Amino acid sequence: MQEKANVWSFIFSVICVFLFLTVSFSGWFSDSIAGIYPLTIVLCITLCTFLFGIFGLSGVRNLMDLARSVSTMVITLSLSVFLGFVLLMGGLLN
Repeated sequence: MQEKANVWSFIFSVICVFLFLTVSFSGWFSDSIAGIYPLTIVLCITLCTFLFGIFGLSGVRNLMDLARSVSTMVITLSLSVFLGFVLLMGGLLN
């Protein structure tokens, strides 16, 4: 189970980066259907992927799995910190 979590968390971390780029560079995302800002949704998905990556770290069997897990955590943690900063500053300036 942890080996699959390791692989899927890496795939979801790449998807989170693509979601971030899609939401931030396309102007037609103003609000979602639920009234939540789309970057907030991306932040929640990124934090869930980070936690899933930590769970997948327990299934590391070789160096490739370790590199995939560490890169997942670095990508998702840096993206979540950046998104948190952007949303915090945007909320303060609003």
